[in-house]
Amino acid sequence: MTYNQSKDLMRKAVPLARKMEGDWNIRMSIALKMTVLNFYLNKALTKGNLDILLAKGCSTRRICKHYGVSRHQLNAL
Repeated sequence: MTYNQSKDLMRKAVPLARKMEGDWNIRMSIALKMTVLNFYLNKALTKGNLDILLAKGCSTRRICKHYGVSRHQLNAL
């Protein structure tokens, strides 16, 4: 991820965090995690993106549902 992509994700995360309630640090970390996962889910399914999504905490169920593949197909990557 380049610097400009990170900057754009932060710009998207701040308004999302402002809509939430609670402590600012927690809201911002949740919003940033959501925007990063959405960024990688909008890319094509490759082995590299799959590894990044799993490292960021995205569940295999969510990945399968989003891309319309089975878990056996994920294991084949």
